[in-house]
Parts: sequence; C-alpha cells; structure tokens
Amino acid sequence: MRPTRLCRAAIALSASLILAAGCSNDPYRPGESASNTFFGSYNRPPSKLDPATAYYLHEIRFLAQIAEPPLAYHYLERPFRVVPLAAESVPEPVYYGPAGRLADPDPPAEETVRVEYAVRIRPGIFYQDHPCFARDADGRPAYANADPRLIRRFRQPSDFPWRATRELRAEDFALQIRRLADPRLDSPVFSILEPHLAGLTELRQAYETALAARPDALDLLAPDFPGVRVDGEHAFTLVLKSKYPQMLYWLCTPFFAPIPREALDFYDLPAVRDAGFSLNVWPLGTGPYELETYRPNETIVLTRQANWRGVPYPAHGPPEDAARGLLADAGKTVPFIERLVYRLEKESIPGWHKFLQGYTDSFGVVGDVFDQAVSLTAGEGPTVTDAMRRKGVRLLAAPHTAFYYIAFNMNDPLVGGLTPEQAKLRQAVSIALDANEYLALFLNGRGLPAQGPVPPGIFGYRDGEPGLNPHVNRWDPVRARSERLPLDHARRLLAEAGYADGRDADGVPLVLHYDHASGADPHFRSLFDWMRRRLGELGIQLRERGTELSRFREKRRTGHWQLSGISGWFADYPDPENFLFLFYGPNAIVEFGGPNVVNYANPEYDELFRRMRAMSDTPERQALIDRMTGLLQRDAPCLWLYHPVSYTLAHEWYRNVKPHQVAYNIMKYHRVDADLRARRQAEWNAPSRRPLVALLALVLLAALAARRRADRAARDAARSP
Repeated sequence: MRPTRLCRAAIALSASLILAAGCSNDPYRPGESASNTFFGSYNRPPSKLDPATAYYLHEIRFLAQIAEPPLAYHYLERPFRVVPLAAESVPEPVYYGPAGRLADPDPPAEETVRVEYAVRIRPGIFYQDHPCFARDADGRPAYANADPRLIRRFRQPSDFPWRATRELRAEDFALQIRRLADPRLDSPVFSILEPHLAGLTELRQAYETALAARPDALDLLAPDFPGVRVDGEHAFTLVLKSKYPQMLYWLCTPFFAPIPREALDFYDLPAVRDAGFSLNVWPLGTGPYELETYRPNETIVLTRQANWRGVPYPAHGPPEDAARGLLADAGKTVPFIERLVYRLEKESIPGWHKFLQGYTDSFGVVGDVFDQAVSLTAGEGPTVTDAMRRKGVRLLAAPHTAFYYIAFNMNDPLVGGLTPEQAKLRQAVSIALDANEYLALFLNGRGLPAQGPVPPGIFGYRDGEPGLNPHVNRWDPVRARSERLPLDHARRLLAEAGYADGRDADGVPLVLHYDHASGADPHFRSLFDWMRRRLGELGIQLRERGTELSRFREKRRTGHWQLSGISGWFADYPDPENFLFLFYGPNAIVEFGGPNVVNYANPEYDELFRRMRAMSDTPERQALIDRMTGLLQRDAPCLWLYHPVSYTLAHEWYRNVKPHQVAYNIMKYHRVDADLRARRQAEWNAPSRRPLVALLALVLLAALAARRRADRAARDAARSP
C-alpha cells in the first residue's frame, strides 16, 4: 500500500529534522575558526582612514594597525612611556634662545624661541605592496594611463595585478606633516599644532592662495616650510617656535605617520578616484597589517603585511604582568595573529550571543548584558559571573584617560558668564544632575565621578578627598567616596543666582534648553526624562532642542546653544595639557575655531595654562594644575560627570591582552589559541538531539495514528451497502 500524503509529509519533516541536527550556526567559513585569526566586532562604521583626518576611536583602532608614526607607547609599562617605532630612538629636544643654543636641558618657556627635534628613521623599513609603487618597463607609474573600465573592476588594491614596495624615507614624514595644513583636508589637529610648529600658519595661507589660482592642482612641496627639514634619506628635523614638550606625544599618533608621494599621485589619478579609491578607504603604511577587505557597513579584514620587518614582544612590565602571563612571549617576534576579522554589530545583544557561542574573541560589556557578565561584590571589586567563569572568560577593567561632561555655553546670556551669580546657577544645575545617580542608573556604575577634566592615569589627577570639587560635592569618609551636596544647597545657590524656586525677580520661570543630536539613540529619552525630573526639583524647566548631527555641530561652531552633551574627551596623549587646553581662551571654538567648545575664557586660567603647558611633571606643575582645576570647579563651564571605566570580556584562548588607554596599535602583541577556540565552539554549539528525537517520535506517532484512522475509515466504507 502506498504512503498517504500525511505519511509523505511526516517522512519529509523527519528528514529535515535529521538534516537540521547536523547544521551549524558558525558565521565563518569552514575551518576559519581554527585558523590564526582574531574575530572581533565594531558598532560604528569608520568614515575616514586618512592619517591626516582620522581622529575618532572607531577609525584609529583600524588605522593604527596599518600606519606607523615615528614613536609609540610601551605596551606594558605604566605610567605610559614613549618608545621608538619607525624612529631609531626617542629624539631629545634642543632649545634655542635669542642668542643661540641654550645649555639648560629644560629651560623656562619664556627663554625659548626655537626648539628642534632631530628624528632618525630606522633603515630597512618597507611599505606594504601597493599599486602606487608599480612601474612599467620605462619606469613610469604602471597605472598612469590605465583603462578606466579596468580600474572599475577592482574592489581593493590587492586586486591590482601590478604592485610593488619601496623603503620608507624621511621625505614621506615631511610630506604628511605638510598635509596637515592642506585646507582641503581640514585636519582636526591643525589648530592645535599651529601655535607650535614653525611656519604652519604661513603654509596654510600659501596653499589657500595656490588653490584660489588653480583649484585643480596643488603642489604640496612647493611652498617653503621651516617646520620640517629633511636631513637625508633617513633623517628629518621638526622645528617648533616655542617650548612644547607634548610634541613627542604627537609623534606617537597616526597624524605623523608617513605618506609616500606615489600614493597621493596614484589616488589622484582620475580613473582611480572615479573608482572610489582614496586614503580614506584604502590607507597604506609600513605597519604589521594591511587592509584585505573594507566593507565598513559589513566587514573589515586586516591581514599580516608581507614586508613587515618584525619587532620583539616587550621583555618587561609591572610585576603583576608576569603573574598574568603577559610576559610569556617576551622577545618573540610580533605579530602573532595572521588575520583580524571584524564584523559590524550595531546592536549589542546579537554581538553578546556571538561572544557566548565563542564566535568573537572579546566583548565590550554594555548595560544590556551587564548583570549576565559582571558580578559586583562589596569590597572586592568587579568580577565575572559564575556562568562566565565556567566558560573560562576573564574580565579586563581599566579606567579610561577620558572624561564625560554636560557643557554650558559660556557665551550664552543665560547660562554663561563669569560673575559669582552666573557661576552659582551652573553649580546648582551640577548638584541636581548627580553623577553618582547617573552612573548607577545608566552605566551600572562603570565610571568614576569626575571632579574636573583631568582623569586617572594622567599627571595632575587628584584622587579621593584632595581632588574633591567643594562647590558640588562633599566627602563621605565611611564609603570613601564623593557624594553630591543636598538639593537644599542647590536651592540656596539658585536663589543667590536670582532664581528663587526656579523663577526670576519678575516671577518668570527659568527655562533651560538642552541641545543634542541624539535622535537615533534609544536610551536618550530615559536620560532626558531623568535630567528634566532632577532639574524640576529645583523648579527649573528643561526643554530639548534636537537636531541632526551636522546642524548640531554648526550650533557648536556658532555658539547658538545653551546646554549640550553628554560629550566625552579621550586623551590624544597622556598629558594634562591635552585636557586643560579645552578651556584655554584662545582655543574657543566660536572666536578661534579651536577645541574649547564651551567658549570658556578666564584671563587668570589662561595665564596659568601658558605657564603649565611647557613645564615638566614637577611639584610646581602640580600646584598650577591644582589652581587651574579649582578655577574650573568654581566657574563650572561644564558639569563634570564621570571618567569612564571600560569592562571587556576575553575568552581563555585570547591572550597577551592588556588594556591601553592611549595606544591603539597593539593588536600585534595579542595572540589566539585557535585550536582551543575551535574545541570550545564545538562544545558550546553542539546540537542537542534529545528534543529532535522527541519531536520526531511525536511526528511518527501522529502519522501512524492518522494512518490507522484512514484504514479504519476505508474498511467501514467497504462494509457499507
């Protein structure tokens, strides 16, 4: 007897279930998980990878693996120490006064009129293979006259059949430094370096004049530029017009990574440009990795650079590093990992599940999964939960060299100004918006309440009660932490500011406007409701003015806003000047286009800043920083919110991982045990057959019962007359 339709369906379903039992949810190609590959994720696509313009962390984390500046930071040592990278050694500054070279190795800034840093580049460093270096039989660029239709078929530089390399030269660094003045690029560090690098202002003006005459042609090397002097194939000298010790830190950033002239010529070819290639999407460098795949809205893959010279893993670090296994690879040549594969994860939950399955090697803890990942025990600090510990997962917690704040526009007639009454208004708002409560409600405590802009790990930071902001906080000796002054104190300040019970002398309610570009942030509404409720307890009405990001930035540039945030500033380099310059009057964004977005201008602060910025880290410098911090606490141009603490989970097979707050070229030091990863993935993702067997049995029983009913019905029909 032939099977009924129901039986055939049951057989097909059973076969499907059997096949499904052997399927895998592994997002990677077969065997890829067992290869020497790091698997990570990112939640924001980069838009700029040109060393002259890339500035944000989500861009630098990729660019820093490719581009190599002259200097870097030691991977393990704390406090942070500058070490050579492309340079042979860390250059010592040579100071000159009006009468010539100064004998004092650390002269006062007012005696210095010129400073020189002589940089010697290591010979034998080569760029990655790239089509810009390819030449035809006559020595001309191989793609200068290429068919545009051919170029359009390529998706990445490795698709170009002719590629070559050449040795790094000092002139490549000089060219990149000139590019920082190119008005077409609008480098974010031009305004910061302009007061220090000799001739940078004049170079920008020369470029603007040349572009006005010939918009389609600019010779970057044509104008005279005393700020950089090429002294040979492997040597150049930086010339500063003032004492600026932070220059060494800038030499650690990709802004000072070399760019060969051949690359600019190649990316300027019409066919190459029309095909969408540029330094922003395909940077090149001498670093340990190069771009293999760049689909920023999906996947970014870096692969080991074939011409990489290799450098040794650090041989020493703090005593605890040895106990953590961070010195097991001392002296071995890096990088250890062959490929770095990153996938875009805009939402945290899918990324979290991939980490639990072992398909990503690390995961930055966010609020949505905090309780599943982290256990907070009084007196012991954060640890992983038991579930994470059973998986061999470890927690890496480290304070960032950063601070977050809510900004007041000091040019605004209502919330700005430096009179005592105006400062008291801002102090009252700062008390109401309690940083401890904010951290507990929105960040699971992943931060330290900020008393000012200088964060932990940076010279000048004062921990505990000595660093307390007395205008907003008081010290709790029992819990050994700061807490906000009571709201009654804020109400008194508000009354002294002229707004008793949230109304002015005429009885008009005090209304503040919160400007933002957080429309797409799903957490913004709860944050704003909290702010409005807290300020409402003082009688202050808070209204929002949301705009798109470009409009919000324009408001910042023109000063048409009142309160804004929550904003953050991460260290470009580990020096207090990098935070305190955010409040230096000549850096005000409205008047000078600088990084002082709050437009704070206090002559006393500015004078202290000019003295402090050129000093070494001495008790005298600490005293100046204390005075400057006191002024910022009193004047309250910002609501000092918190210093973030990063919580990162790492699987047991991901090794040599130590958080670094100012260096991002550290993937070369990491290691993965791919075999262990593959075994854990197989264990954690093995399909469970019990539910399938039970379901299959139910399906078969149902099919047999249906068959019996059909047979009985057929027999009954046969008996009927």
